Amino acid sequence: MALLAVAVTAGSCGRHRSGTADGISDAEEYVTDTMSLADERDELIALEPMPESADELFDDFIFNFASNHKLQMERTVFPLLVNSGSQGQHRIEAADWKMEHFFMHQGEYTLMFDSEKQMELVKDTSVTKVILEKIFLENDFVRQYLFSKTAGRWMLEEIRNQTLPRNPNAHFVAFYHRFVTDSAFQRQSLAPEITFVGPDPDDDFSMTEGVITPDFWDAFAPDMPKSVLYNIVYGQQNPASTEKIFVIRGIANGLEIELTFRQEHGRWKLVKMME
Repeated sequence: MALLAVAVTAGSCGRHRSGTADGISDAEEYVTDTMSLADERDELIALEPMPESADELFDDFIFNFASNHKLQMERTVFPLLVNSGSQGQHRIEAADWKMEHFFMHQGEYTLMFDSEKQMELVKDTSVTKVILEKIFLENDFVRQYLFSKTAGRWMLEEIRNQTLPRNPNAHFVAFYHRFVTDSAFQRQSLAPEITFVGPDPDDDFSMTEGVITPDFWDAFAPDMPKSVLYNIVYGQQNPASTEKIFVIRGIANGLEIELTFRQEHGRWKLVKMME
């Protein structure tokens, strides 16, 4: 198949909200104009009640939850349990809670799936338990926010702190961190031919397919988060899965890139890219 000479980029601004619990802090590199727009959007959202239909899918709910302070307070079970495993537990009272915007003040968020079938759970209205993970790559640390749907309403019920090795995606996440920070390793982790599926430049309503060889990867490589990842777990995770679909999803621009990695002889390889 002919090589598709199209550069692929993802909007990545590298800005993350600061956090202080457990000594973890995100990079605070806010651009004033961007933050002003985000704050204005949040204020507008807060003025409008969340539509009842937003509780049907967690995807719809979480954008409201992360943007509306009043709703976040109403949909959090206080005092909120924070479970840090062997380091103990404590609870956060409502008066001490700080608004958690998650990924709302950055250009995109990420998702990890074990298979295409697992991706279908995003639109499954029967899902009643979801875990939103905030993964700190440089600290090998994961903060999990546990949500449950009770009487048709999504509620934040618990926070769990864990070291990365205890996470089902630990092996892939460790690989990913090196993949995005070590250019030589990244090139070694490319399949000889990477399937590429994207919009047909000659037809806005069609998709086209081709291959990317490692020699041309730099022209296609999207911007990928290097310090903090987000992941939303909709069902059971399989630590033994030999496939990971890594999704970079734009918040405001609707762009989405899917990178499929497969494990071959114990090593992850990028085998497909779709936008």
